[in-house]
Amino acid sequence: MDTEIPQWLLEHSAERKTVSTSSTHFIARTIHHFSEVFENDFFVERYAAKKKFLQCINARVKFCVLLIFVIFSSFSVHLPVLLILAVVPILYAKLSGLKMGDFVRRTWGYIPVVVLIFSIPGASSLFVHGTPLFYLIPPHAFNLPNGVYFTTQGLEMLVRLVLRSGVSLSFGFLLLLTTRWTKITEALASMHVPAIIIAILNMAYRYIFVMSTLAKDMMEARTLRTVGKLTTRENRKFMSHGVAYLFVKSHFLSEEIYDAMVCRGFSGKTVRKEHQPIKGMDILFILDNAFILFVLLIGEFVF
Repeated sequence: MDTEIPQWLLEHSAERKTVSTSSTHFIARTIHHFSEVFENDFFVERYAAKKKFLQCINARVKFCVLLIFVIFSSFSVHLPVLLILAVVPILYAKLSGLKMGDFVRRTWGYIPVVVLIFSIPGASSLFVHGTPLFYLIPPHAFNLPNGVYFTTQGLEMLVRLVLRSGVSLSFGFLLLLTTRWTKITEALASMHVPAIIIAILNMAYRYIFVMSTLAKDMMEARTLRTVGKLTTRENRKFMSHGVAYLFVKSHFLSEEIYDAMVCRGFSGKTVRKEHQPIKGMDILFILDNAFILFVLLIGEFVF
């Protein structure tokens, strides 16, 4: 009996080299994005478990104080005040042991940049009239008697909008990084937020990871069954079928989860531990931030 390996099995396939760099890489990228969902959760839990500055503050106190900062930034109109507000969460992040590079990148590197890009046309004379700073289109060109230019008032509005979005995102992200999700929902319950809203938030938070797991498993199964090079049309077809499958799966899964919750005694009420007492450090934190807000409020009238 001939047991030699056929010659065609020993040859290197040129097509196999193409597969690793072909359009199948979209599957690997998609799996990587789904994995980032779980990495972000571990990232948050790792920082929330530290015994640093904000981690030791009562969740109710922390939630209320940071919310007040967000509201104050929404009504602030002076750029120096907004710049000082932008420094406050960075300082708290440093005191809380957060990695500054990740914190700044996640808060200022995405949404504020998008806001800046989409708000640039609004800073021109097409929307805001004022003192010309520099011209994009000179006067009387293209039948435009006044031309198109950026105004000082428009650019101030643009910077103000970017700072507000970045400051609000920084305080919100700071709360999530230094507080476990269960502590946040307990704080909301202690502030008499309706139980149905807390239940929806809890289920939505966990549902993200359930659906991410299903999607990740689906993409990995697709990778194992893929042989050869996929065309763009096949990629689009698979993605559309995958979205439809996840939609149907989520519908049936929601019914199964609710039935399982009812069988385990779910009545719609939020079960939580005893209230965490307000400590001296919490009072000091309140006084410290009250002083900061007082100084910023004075700055609104000075600048």
